[in-house]
Amino acid sequence: MPSFIPNFDADPDDRPPVPAHAMAIKQWTRAYLKLSDDVAVTVTELNCADPGCPLLETVIVVFEPGRTRKWKLHRPKAAVTKIMIQQALAAPPTD
Repeated sequence: MPSFIPNFDADPDDRPPVPAHAMAIKQWTRAYLKLSDDVAVTVTELNCADPGCPLLETVIVVFEPGRTRKWKLHRPKAAVTKIMIQQALAAPPTD
């Protein structure tokens, strides 16, 4: 029987990508920030090497003419919810 709970202990290279969830994160970001279609939004899951950081983090980058904004969520992409996106985007972007 398939499991709908992601295995966060698995090696990131062994986990299948979840493109539908990345698209949902992009859509939530676009809606919350009221972005036009010509603004690029990327969602990336990265290994985090910072002390105290979880093994995986999700990075959202918004590329607008003249500026780039970035937010980090300290959790795997599959664990990110719409409310988490709203809370993250309400804070100033990171450098």
